[in-house]
Amino acid sequence: MKSLLEKSLVLGLGTFSLTREKAEKFLRDLEERGEVTAAEGKRILNELMEKGEQEKNALQETIQQSVGEVMKNLGYIRKEEYTALEERVKELEARLSGATSEEETAE
Repeated sequence: MKSLLEKSLVLGLGTFSLTREKAEKFLRDLEERGEVTAAEGKRILNELMEKGEQEKNALQETIQQSVGEVMKNLGYIRKEEYTALEERVKELEARLSGATSEEETAE
């Protein structure tokens, strides 16, 4: 599952880079034709990149939630949940070991 998530994110980032290059080229063409000034082109590019970053973050969050739901439906647990359960088992084993030792000394 992690590999699928990583591939999806890399694909998204690659698309984001390609889009930036195309936007820069488009704005340079507009500048050369005199339809926008250099300052306007830079401002537009910054706005586009900011919007793209927001959309990329939203996509990452959506993918993570979707993968999490799929993993939960398949019966997988998150690493944090596993670690918490492991710690709880250790605590219970320690209590059980202490209780067993007390019973043996009482006999």
